[in-house]
Amino acid sequence: MTFKKRIITAIATGAVLVNAIAPIAFADTNLTVSGNGALSNNAVNVTNVSNTVVNQTNNANITNNIHSDASTGGNSSNFNTGGNTTVKSGNATTNVDVTNAANLNQATVSCGCDNGSTSVNVTGNGAESANGVNVTSANTVFLSQNNDANFKNNVTANALTGHNDASFDTGGSTLVKSGDASTSVSVDNKANANFATVGGPSDPSAGGSSVIISGNGALSNNGVNLAKISAVVLDQVNDANISNNVHANAKTGGNSSDFNTGGANVIVSGDATNDVSVDNLANFNAADVNCDCTFAGLTAKVAGNGAESDNGINADSVSSLFPDQINDAGLWNNVDPNAKTGDNDLGFSTGSVYGDPVVWSGDANSTTSVSNAGNVNLLDNGNSFTLPGDWNVGVNFDLQGLLSFLQLG
Repeated sequence: MTFKKRIITAIATGAVLVNAIAPIAFADTNLTVSGNGALSNNAVNVTNVSNTVVNQTNNANITNNIHSDASTGGNSSNFNTGGNTTVKSGNATTNVDVTNAANLNQATVSCGCDNGSTSVNVTGNGAESANGVNVTSANTVFLSQNNDANFKNNVTANALTGHNDASFDTGGSTLVKSGDASTSVSVDNKANANFATVGGPSDPSAGGSSVIISGNGALSNNGVNLAKISAVVLDQVNDANISNNVHANAKTGGNSSDFNTGGANVIVSGDATNDVSVDNLANFNAADVNCDCTFAGLTAKVAGNGAESDNGINADSVSSLFPDQINDAGLWNNVDPNAKTGDNDLGFSTGSVYGDPVVWSGDANSTTSVSNAGNVNLLDNGNSFTLPGDWNVGVNFDLQGLLSFLQLG
């Protein structure tokens, strides 16, 4: 008797694959303050702001309760007279395969740099004039990826054969035989992976800037302030709680042959085999951030301004990265495999004077494999990488292998 159960759970919640959020194409900025009269007050303020906000959140709760039984035997042949008596039970096999895969976030976004050029000219303004230009370009990328997975697998697999009885028989030989008992349980859990690429070689860099202050009158006050500010705020958080409770029993034997008269008396038990495998992969963060929104080039010129004029250029360029990668994993594996053969009984029988009674028990084998891997953070790795357990994803996000596993590709 053979029972097979296979459960596959694949969850990728909430459209979590975000690819190639296109960068904004900033126009060129050309500012001129020119030809204004004496004692005039002239000001230009320009602000360019770009914000990219990506939020990916998954929550998976999976519970599998599996009870699989395969049983054969429990036969009896008693109180027979004349001829041989044979009682046999076949093999008992249970196969249980549980696969859970949940919570994958992948995002590829642009840095959002102001890639337009900036040109500022403050020229030819009158004496004692006040001329000011302020240009600010600010871009921020907020990328948040969060996964929460709770897996609970309760598996009971029983394979039983034997418990046959041939007793109180007269005449002939008595053979009681039980087959092999085997259980195979496989539990495979994959939970919580975040992959993020921000910027890269194809992402446009910041544009160039040119500032000229020239030919302004005596006692004039001329100032230009340029600021390019960029920030990437990266938040990758995984929380996994995985509980596996596996009880696997393989038992053969428990046969009896008693109070028989005449002939040979033989009891044979088959092999008992347990094979349990538990694999847990949880919590992987990988981020490749390559943003440079600072000045691609700056040309500044202050020349030919009048006596006692006050002229100044301030240029600030700041690029910041705030990464936060957090993993929290709780894994509980309770595995109880049992392989048992024998427990046969042969007694009070009168056999042939030419032979002895035979009781034969098979082999009992139990193999258990438990593998846990998790809590990996990779930042600015730059190339593809390999996760344990054949969960392979490159930073270039060729996800076909993983999507095939998740049955999404």
